[in-house]
Amino acid sequence: LRVNVTSLVGWEGGVRLPRDGIRKRLTRLLDTNIETLFAGTQGYEAAPLKAVAFDTIAELPDLLMQHTRSAHKLVRALRLAAPYITPAHVQTEWRLLMSERILDGTLEVQRIEVFYDLRRLQEVLSNIIRYDGKRYSVKSHCAGIKEIMPALGAYIFDNDEFFLGAYWTGVPPSNKPSLRLSGSPFQTFFNAYWEEIWRRGTYLNIQGAHDLSAVQELALKLGLPRDGWEQFVEDARTLEIGDGAPPLV
Repeated sequence: LRVNVTSLVGWEGGVRLPRDGIRKRLTRLLDTNIETLFAGTQGYEAAPLKAVAFDTIAELPDLLMQHTRSAHKLVRALRLAAPYITPAHVQTEWRLLMSERILDGTLEVQRIEVFYDLRRLQEVLSNIIRYDGKRYSVKSHCAGIKEIMPALGAYIFDNDEFFLGAYWTGVPPSNKPSLRLSGSPFQTFFNAYWEEIWRRGTYLNIQGAHDLSAVQELALKLGLPRDGWEQFVEDARTLEIGDGAPPLV
């Protein structure tokens, strides 16, 4: 292609796109066409590559609120090991904002989580009932795990901004860092990872609150007595958003 390494790094890092003349040479080398090679990039200025560490308690709450307000259509939550992110009152504000956007149809939420006890499952069941018919999807992985080793949770906004937080022991995790990532390498990695793990999960609300069979099966595996199912559902219906109430994502 007769280009320098700096240009190549810029393309791969999402900082810029090749000029028209370079694009034609690329398509010949790769035996494809411009439409296929640059599908979805026309008229789009790629986000620069960024990776910034910030304090989980001091900074993450405001960032989550800002990005939830500005998200165009989709939030994905990878809660295999959920970071304890905020004091209770801030969690309530964020949950309320998420709830409003789901209910008014301006935001889709996809959620992946390990269900380690019946209480956690009941909180999500409350969401399934509350958001019946809305764009709220949840899948279960590795149900019944009693102890989760330090691992990562992630929030993905419109597949463009990625917040990673470790499962810090101790509440709250003072002076512990989270990561804010953006740029095409992160998009490529996390989207591919998400698609793989989403494909393998077990849907808990295929037909919303009209079909709770998958939730019931999981509840029984987690130790709920069979004759306790109806009360389990009724208790879920009464949960309110607030301190100690359902974490939406």
